[in-house]
Amino acid sequence: MGKPNKKYVAPNTRLHPDLRQQGFLYRAGYGEIRRLDWDQQGLWVCARSGILQWDREGTLLGRLWTPILGVARDQQGRYYTSALQIDRWSAELGPEKSWNPHRGRIEDLAVSPDGQLLVSLGEDGLLLVSDAEGQELRRLSVATGSRRLRVDWSSKHAWTAGELGAEQWDLSSSVRLAQRDAMPALQLRDGEWSSDEEGLLTWQGEPVDFLEEALVGWAADPTGQWLALASEHELVVVAIASGELVHTWDDFQEWPLCTAPSPDARWVVSGGMDGQLSKRRLDNGEFKLRWPAHADAVTSVCFDPHGSLLFSAGADGTICSWQWPKLDLQQNMDGHDGAIHQLVVEGDRLFSAGSDGQILVWDYRGGQIMAALTGYEGSVEQLQLVQRGEILLALYDDGSWASWDVSRYGIS
Repeated sequence: MGKPNKKYVAPNTRLHPDLRQQGFLYRAGYGEIRRLDWDQQGLWVCARSGILQWDREGTLLGRLWTPILGVARDQQGRYYTSALQIDRWSAELGPEKSWNPHRGRIEDLAVSPDGQLLVSLGEDGLLLVSDAEGQELRRLSVATGSRRLRVDWSSKHAWTAGELGAEQWDLSSSVRLAQRDAMPALQLRDGEWSSDEEGLLTWQGEPVDFLEEALVGWAADPTGQWLALASEHELVVVAIASGELVHTWDDFQEWPLCTAPSPDARWVVSGGMDGQLSKRRLDNGEFKLRWPAHADAVTSVCFDPHGSLLFSAGADGTICSWQWPKLDLQQNMDGHDGAIHQLVVEGDRLFSAGSDGQILVWDYRGGQIMAALTGYEGSVEQLQLVQRGEILLALYDDGSWASWDVSRYGIS
């Protein structure tokens, strides 16, 4: 196995050209959960990839695909989302208004229950209080790198948090009230359901294992029967009275790093930061299967020309080949010292680009290295074959490129 020494950071976001028009595929996993809401129609879930509505049996009723960093909802049912701007949506998810009060990304936001006040946290280090039409009322300078916001509207106090810690603010006076290493955990108090200071879930005072991560959102069903609970990557519905698990979803994984369509155009495979691969229907993005592949992030996936093998590469420096469509592991190939950034298949050859500066040429049937193309410093970011597979172009992280004659290796 390879030897990753820090959390993998993708050099860029790649999307297979055939999939660029399929918005649901770019957001193959719904992403981190940001907010939960119940109403008479069902459960609304706001995640990094958009807003989704399920009925009480877990059937998906509707969705709005829009990138989300922050999200809020007022008592009139209107949604407010932020990414590069703030968008306001009607209760039916129709667009109403857009504006941009910050420079750069808008990391998070909150809206008062009556929809009259909006608080937004920007990449520019500002916490802005605005009215419902986006007119600025107050601004605060917060710690650099703050990305999360929580507002208690009863006291008009807010917490902001990021890589440098957390700060508590009085929105009425703009006074900073406190500093901590982290934002306090979200507290749940609903009958016999509660959470502790670490955000861990309990029922009747005893810990439950419905969520493995800290609680980030919860909402009670208006009928009083069910409770929706979420961590960043987990979503469950439980029966309030009995404490039983009613429904669970497993499709809120970290943002996928790479995708590839199957040769028969029926499926798409994606790889994520958690080292797992996912299989979905190509026509509607419906999730079918997820399985562990690598000890670190999955950085590249592709199929062989015959459609019988799927290849995955990881930040752990390994390459796996999987029999398609059975998904039995065929080979585990280890040759890079560091993350692999891209795989390219041509004929019976597999090319891999690594952060260690190597380009390896593989006989993927036997799992053997045929050649190592080295001599240039820096991480290899991308590969492309030209001239009927005889020339390999390599792009390096400093912007330079090199060409290699690979006609002598294997059969094209």
